[in-house]
Amino acid sequence: MVTVKRMSKNLKYTPRRRMNLDATSYGPVLKLVVALFLLAALALLVAFVAVPLVRMRLESGTPLIGGTPTQTVAKETAAPVNPILTNEVKTVQYGEGYGMPTAVVDPSVFGGAILFATGASEDACTRLVRLDPETGAFVNIDIPLMNDTIRYPVENDSIIVYADCKTDGGGSIVRLDKATGETTALSEFVMEAPKISMEAPYAVWTERTDETTAKLTVCDVTSGELLTLAVFTDSVYAESDPSIKSGQVIYADEDSANPGDSLIRTVLLSDNSRWDFSAGSFVHDPKSAGDRWAYLSGNHDENSDLYISVGGAAPVRVASGVIDFDITPTCVVFSRDETVYAYVFADNKTYVISETGVNSQFVMAGGDYALWRDMTDPDLPLWKYIKVVG
Repeated sequence: MVTVKRMSKNLKYTPRRRMNLDATSYGPVLKLVVALFLLAALALLVAFVAVPLVRMRLESGTPLIGGTPTQTVAKETAAPVNPILTNEVKTVQYGEGYGMPTAVVDPSVFGGAILFATGASEDACTRLVRLDPETGAFVNIDIPLMNDTIRYPVENDSIIVYADCKTDGGGSIVRLDKATGETTALSEFVMEAPKISMEAPYAVWTERTDETTAKLTVCDVTSGELLTLAVFTDSVYAESDPSIKSGQVIYADEDSANPGDSLIRTVLLSDNSRWDFSAGSFVHDPKSAGDRWAYLSGNHDENSDLYISVGGAAPVRVASGVIDFDITPTCVVFSRDETVYAYVFADNKTYVISETGVNSQFVMAGGDYALWRDMTDPDLPLWKYIKVVG
């Protein structure tokens, strides 16, 4: 028999209610606090975990998606070097044991060779020497001496022109024919030997005729014809050497319209046409290399500035305190503070070309070469040279 359990009619069922935060006064605030907490935690996770990992991956070169690429080593690019600085400084060996006497004077450059006079002293140079600067080999050129010493030799393909000087002053400008060895006196001078500049068929120089007067002379070295371009009387410009290039003679003269300033005068020898440039300062030793020229604003001392002009542009000062200089088609070589420099036209920059810590005295530059004396030992000076083209 199944017993049925009866429920009391008086028993009541009360359903269980869930708490509703939204129905309370603090519910929304609590939800907002929780949400802000979760957002802050997420931001911290991104800032201190995810971002560093991504940065590390990017810096290592590893792609964010995919495998690790093959590692490559970066190559460092060398800084550009001016070609002049890579050329070797060479030494002219002379003195006992080298086939040349003690004195080596007045070098000039033509056709890739260096020509100079040599002898027991500057007052007793009895022959010429032509040096191959690439090999260091040299040949002697005997000269039928008229007087006591040879100075300022210059050459071209067929002739050599030089000053044949007397010890007590005066002498001759002489032409030597390379093929025959025959010599011809082109002109006479009465005082110190003039420095000769030549571009065939012309040679130019300034010579003193007495204590107060000097004349600028042009000589056709083929015919021997002489032309006086200028006469200087009681003038500082008697000490300034002329230059010839591309058939043009340039020289310094007084600017009468601006006392104390100078004119750079140009004469085109083919038709004798002339024009002047007012420099706005004192000019000494203007030198030309075709469409470019340079000059000093003083007489080879610590107050002398070096100016250049290219293509007819206004002169620009490139150095101060310049003792001496010369110009080539590629650069202006100059010295100051016992150091030799090259101002290079291609990049308008100045480079040291003599060795550091050495007393270097600039001598000349021409063609592809610059020369100077190493006076570290005054009793045994060395001649050094470098190619000033790349």
